[in-house]
Parts: sequence; C-alpha cells; structure tokens
Amino acid sequence: MGTVSVGRKRRSSAEVKRLIADAASAEFAENGFERTTIRSVARRARVTESTVFRHFASKPELFRSTAAAPLVEFMNNFADTLGDDPQTPWDVTVRFAGGLFELCSSNRHILVSLAAGVSGHAITAEDSPLAPCLHALIDGVHRYNMAANGRQASNDIRTSVRLTVALILGVALAGDALFPSDAEEAEIPVALAQYILSGSGYTTGRQRAQPVE
Repeated sequence: MGTVSVGRKRRSSAEVKRLIADAASAEFAENGFERTTIRSVARRARVTESTVFRHFASKPELFRSTAAAPLVEFMNNFADTLGDDPQTPWDVTVRFAGGLFELCSSNRHILVSLAAGVSGHAITAEDSPLAPCLHALIDGVHRYNMAANGRQASNDIRTSVRLTVALILGVALAGDALFPSDAEEAEIPVALAQYILSGSGYTTGRQRAQPVE
C-alpha cells in the first residue's frame, strides 16, 4: 500500500490576520512603535512581509488596529457622539478625561507601545500613528464648539486637543507616582478637567490683571 501524503492544513485569512495582529501587539509592546518593523512582525508571525501588507496597508494602520485599537476606538466614538446631547464644556471635558484616563490606566501597554524604544527619529504630527483619530477628535471638538458657541475657539483647537490628550496619557501612565496613594480615582478626571478648562490659574506679568479703579 502506498504512503498517503497529508499536506499541512491551509490557514484561513482570518487566522493569518489574527496571527499577524498578535505578533504586532507583542512587537509594539516590546520595542515601541518606532523600532517595530513590518519585517519583525512578519518574522514573529511566521509569514512573509507581503502577507502582512495584504492585511494591513502600513505600519501605522497595523499599530492602530492592534496595540492602540482601544484608544483609537474611544477617540473615534467620542468624536462621533460629541454633539449628540447638549452638554456643557465641563460635562464634555469630564466625560472625555474620565473615559480616556480609565481606558489608559487599564491598558498601559498602549502607552508603553507609543513610548518604548523611541529611536530619536523626529516625526511630524501627520506621521503619528494616532493622526487619523486625533484629526477626528479635533473635527468633533470644532463641531461642538461651533454648535455650542456659534463661533471659532479663541485658541488653536488642534494644539489644545493634542495637549489635552498628552496630559491625560501622561497622568494615566505616571499617576501612581504623581498623586497621593489615598487619592480617589474619580477625583483625578475632575482635576484633569479643571486644569484643561481653567489652567493653573497663574497670571504672568504680561497677563497681570489691571487695577480696579
């Protein structure tokens, strides 16, 4: 009787995509976005680089779809629903600060993936792997501001949104070292919202209030 040769079962497209996603998440967590390459992801997933590109068009898309997926989903959903219900700027800011802080505190690997292994290569805001969801968030804030106030904000919304996100991500990453151990977790988003809307309250010499006559 002849020997029957049994070939290796062909993996489905969904299975290959999952293997790539798992490999990418691990690579980003270990090496950060900058130092992770499509080649290293392909090697880890045991597929070719062309196979990775068949499922993910670029490294930023791969990052957004894997390591940063919860963060991207939160910001996109927040931007989409920003104008659904009439809310005050305070309510909107507390909701955003609380949601993003809680998400990142529970998924610090996302922040590690962003920061770990930075190569020193300068990237612009447009090169950022988070650029699309930041743009969506900026557009959402602009629409909300126009609907609420009927006018443009007095400052640069793009810069304000980026600094707001950076502040919350930083606190989520280092909150244990920054806040007292007895601080209530619910107090931190409120403190963040207060600072985002009002700043430190410090008046510089150039901004010193005029004396009351």
